[in-house]
Amino acid sequence: GGGRGQGNNSTGDQNGGSGGGGHNGGTAGNGTAGQGNNGGTGIASGVYGAGGGGGKGAVGANGTASVGGAGGAGLANSITGSAVVRAGGGGGSADSSGAGAGGSGGGGAGRISGAGNAVSGTTNVGGGGGAAHGTATGGAGGSGVVIIRYKCHTLQK
Repeated sequence: GGGRGQGNNSTGDQNGGSGGGGHNGGTAGNGTAGQGNNGGTGIASGVYGAGGGGGKGAVGANGTASVGGAGGAGLANSITGSAVVRAGGGGGSADSSGAGAGGSGGGGAGRISGAGNAVSGTTNVGGGGGAAHGTATGGAGGSGVVIIRYKCHTLQK
């Protein structure tokens, strides 16, 4: 799930495989059991910080005064023969002090007000996009990958 920024045209507080982060004073989206975790909540007082999106391995961090929450960590899997962390949550946006970092596993970083568009999730690991503030654009979610594993049997004569 990605984080959400205030005032942009994205739909926030969404439920899904991993929940999106809450916007200014908003509740977080809920993750789906077995697929991902909840996003973090946004703070509503003074200068705000949006919550980070949930990742496969951990919930997104809550936003604090002027700091966006970090995206939740992804989860390592070694089905391909080496460990790869996938499905990290996107970082939340903030008014001024600091945007949330993307979660390990390809989550994109959020952006503070006036810093431009947020970072998209990493391709082929399914990371959530970071949140942007104001009229900037939030990052796109990274594409996932399908890995099929099967056991081969050797035929003998």
